[in-house]
Amino acid sequence: MEDNYNLWWGPPRNFADRQNERKISWLELFYDLVYVAAVGQLTHHIAAHPTWQSVGYAFLLFSLVFWSWVNGSQYYDLHGNDSIRTRLFTFLQMLAVAGVAITIQDAFEGHQQGFVIAFSVVQLMITYLWWSVGLFDRSHRIFNRFFTTNYLLALLAIIISYFTTYEVATLLWGVALLLNLTPGLIGARTIVRVVAESGQVFSASAAIVERFGLFAIIVLAESILATVSGVAEVKDKHPTVWIAFILGILIAFLLWCLYFDMTSEQETKKGYSYMQWLVFLHYPLLGAFCVVGGCIKTVLADIDTPLPSGVQWMFCVALAVTVFMIVGIARIMEEEEEDRVYIRPVSRLLIGIGIVLLVIPLFGQYLSNLAFLGILAGVLFIPVFIGIRSWVRYKFFSQQHIKE
Repeated sequence: MEDNYNLWWGPPRNFADRQNERKISWLELFYDLVYVAAVGQLTHHIAAHPTWQSVGYAFLLFSLVFWSWVNGSQYYDLHGNDSIRTRLFTFLQMLAVAGVAITIQDAFEGHQQGFVIAFSVVQLMITYLWWSVGLFDRSHRIFNRFFTTNYLLALLAIIISYFTTYEVATLLWGVALLLNLTPGLIGARTIVRVVAESGQVFSASAAIVERFGLFAIIVLAESILATVSGVAEVKDKHPTVWIAFILGILIAFLLWCLYFDMTSEQETKKGYSYMQWLVFLHYPLLGAFCVVGGCIKTVLADIDTPLPSGVQWMFCVALAVTVFMIVGIARIMEEEEEDRVYIRPVSRLLIGIGIVLLVIPLFGQYLSNLAFLGILAGVLFIPVFIGIRSWVRYKFFSQQHIKE
């Protein structure tokens, strides 16, 4: 009976059995897809209300959604298996996140109750999952106590927000977010010490690094969807619209190139701190991807109407944050010789590119929307071109590489 119980229902996978190299499961990929709905709602709101206040609210809600994804992904990486228990709780999380996506627009309109109920379910399940690990594996309690305590306090703050005004609710969500994001930092010294005593180093696994890349694709895909939907809504699709359409797709593609050429096929450097850097560098990066998607749709919605200065700044700040975070992520990754040939020159160049992007809005009043998109695409193309040229020289013309 016990063998059958473990086979079909089963406890969480023991932390000591964690696999650094493994194939991402189909369940994980399916789980990630539900976040398309939530991210899409956030991008749509930014496009419909392109103001700094809207971006601030959207970033707060994105932060809560991002936290839930990080926890779901890390839990599966550390403790997930092919049991019915894992599948059931994954389904329940997907259901709750879908509920969050449905209620996001209501939250933006000042009706937070539905959002609070949906996100409370997400928070409750994540809290229970981390607590239950210690129930099945007593040695893990020293780790999960930091998470369980903070998550319970965050859950309390979220529940209280149901009964408050919207303004107070957003403050309570900010408190909950702070509680949710900090357990790994608060418990860092204890976690590192205990893992070291067992002769291990707690680092980001290759699988979790790959999951971040897959999630980046999901968020970046909103720029593609925003471009397509923005152009689809234009009735008179004259040549300028089609050129803007190409530039919108090109900007998304260049961001994809920069992110994956600088970070793909690599693992983070060994150590718990590098795993935390992986999380916290992706946090503003993925938020910026959302803003980029919203801004692209705003530009394409009326390509002939001059873009407000605020939207230009929004767009350029989001792109600058993106390139700065990519440089940071590249710094925490292990580099092979072939990767280094591309990464080193592009990293140095991207710092300057970020500064240039922040200067462009100063001259935005002299630029048409098409010229603005063209300049952004041109600026982003430069580091991609330089990186590819360096890689081609190494790959095909380097004497050392030819000898090898």
